[in-house]
This record gives sequence, C-alpha cells and structure tokens, in this order.
Amino acid sequence: MRNVFDLRCMDAELAERNGPEEWRRILELRDHPRMLEGLYRYADLMPTYYDSNVMLNKVVTEAWRFQMLVYALHLYDTRDPADPTSGLTASNLTRLCARMGIASRGRVLAIIGVMRIAGYLERGRGRGRGRGDRRAVHLEPTDYFIGIVEGWNHRLLQIIDAIDTGHDLAAAHATDPRFGWNMRRRGAEALLAGWKILDPFPEVCHFVDSDGGWMLLLTFADAALRPSSGREIAPVSMDLAVFGKRFAVSRSHLRRLLESAYDKGLLTEPPRNGQTIVPSSRLLASYVACMASELGNYRIWAHQTLADTSRKPGAARLPRRARTA
Repeated sequence: MRNVFDLRCMDAELAERNGPEEWRRILELRDHPRMLEGLYRYADLMPTYYDSNVMLNKVVTEAWRFQMLVYALHLYDTRDPADPTSGLTASNLTRLCARMGIASRGRVLAIIGVMRIAGYLERGRGRGRGRGDRRAVHLEPTDYFIGIVEGWNHRLLQIIDAIDTGHDLAAAHATDPRFGWNMRRRGAEALLAGWKILDPFPEVCHFVDSDGGWMLLLTFADAALRPSSGREIAPVSMDLAVFGKRFAVSRSHLRRLLESAYDKGLLTEPPRNGQTIVPSSRLLASYVACMASELGNYRIWAHQTLADTSRKPGAARLPRRARTA
C-alpha cells in the first residue's frame, strides 16, 4: 500500500499555532520548489558535524542545551568591557536561563562543566576595566569551539543556499569574519524577544527534547521522503545500536523514543526496534514546517547581515580565529 505524503495535512492547525506573520514566512520557504533539496542537504551535512563527537552531542543535540549554548555565546559576545560583572559567567547564564525558563542552576553548571572538560570554554584572560576584579569568574569560548560554531554556521548557510540560489551566503560567511557573529547576535535577540523555535511543533519536540532525538528524526525523515522526492513516505529500517554509538545514546533509549512516538500516532506502524519506522504525514508535515521556520529566519538574518557592515559600538572582540571548520 502506498503511503502518500500530504504536506498540507496540518495547515489549518499549524497556521493557528504560529500566527499569521510567522505562518506567511513558513509558507514562503516551505512551498519553495527547492525546499526539499535543502532538507536533503541538511541530512547530508549535519550528521557528519555531530558524528562520533560524544562531547559535542552532550552539549547541543537537545533543545534546551542548544538554547543554553546560544545564550552563553550571546553573553560573551555582548559583554561590556567597562562592566566587570557583565559577560559570560555562571551567575549571568544561570539568571538568563531561569528567566527564559529553559534550565535550572544545576543544569547550567553541569553543561558549563562539560564544556570546560571538552575544551569549549576556558577562564577569561582579560576583563577590560575590571581586570583583576575577582568578584566574578568570566568564561570565554576557545578558538577550538568557535571553529565548531562557525562550522555549523557555514553548513547552515550552505543548506539555505541549496534552497535560495543566487546569493552564496556561505561564501559571504567564509570571507567576512563578522558574519557568524552577526548571525548569532540576531538569533539570540530573536529568542530573547520571544521567538519560540519549537513550541508550535510538538510533534518535532517529541524527538528534539530527548538526547539523540534530533539526529534520529532528521535521519529517518530524510530516508522516508528522499526516494520519491517527497511524494510518498517510504518505510525506514535503522540499526539502532550503530546509530546510538554514532551519536552517543543507547539503543534502549532510541527504542523507547520510537515506541512512544508510535503511541502518540507520530509513527503509523510499530517500530520493531527500528526495523520498520514509518512516520505519519502529520509528523513529516510538522517537521518540514519547523525546518521552514528555522531556515527562513536564518535566511532573513543572513540577508540582514550582508547589509550590516558597521561594527556595533561596545561589542565584544571577535575570537582570535573565526574559522569555518
């Protein structure tokens, strides 16, 4: 029996969840003739970015951790050299995460600890006028971690370029050392202003709220849609043990995640330990709309960044090397 994919099966519901302006932006990209090409590019590029990197997977491949990372970089990027209490400190990040409702103090400290062990954060080496002021321990992203972040930015812009040809945003990023900084600033400001990346897409949240869930959804959604160029939903078979080792999660965790997705109607057949994964049209429609929302906003920020050639007064210094790993 053919499983026809109905991209518009949730349009009324998704429109209500997102509001008219955001829904207009989603439709603009979702219905772009090259949107699925962009998602296939996403599936080709992003898993290799996280591949077998246990520490990176522990830091970012789950929704609240990713937002915590965004806020950490934003605190660092926007610190005031004249104010020794500003910038990236455990206290500042804890307060910001509490205000945004994404993590407790214990979770913040745990992630900071993991990032320091991984070589992503280090103690600050200078505090402007507050140099020598020991009232706050400042943290800085290392060159190594900024290289990872800029590598993610570069891949994301390559994905947008695959949809919206003719602008070559990835090339602009590679040649402008402030491009990634401006993208991060705009993204963080949107989150702080109330943009909810995932709230309108609970079907996607089921996966992204769990360790390894984002890579799992991305992988089987791609495998389900690519064979027919998005016209039908193909059954997918995955070796959960191999996948779990690749992204630092257990097979039992992945199995439970798929079983609970079936119980919620997000899969149309029992997953049988990954042997038969058949995503529902609702799940895939929510996934494509979610990706259109995310990529659409990044595309807007990227085009704004192209036009933004002035340096913001008082902004933090650039990292020593802004690499595109």
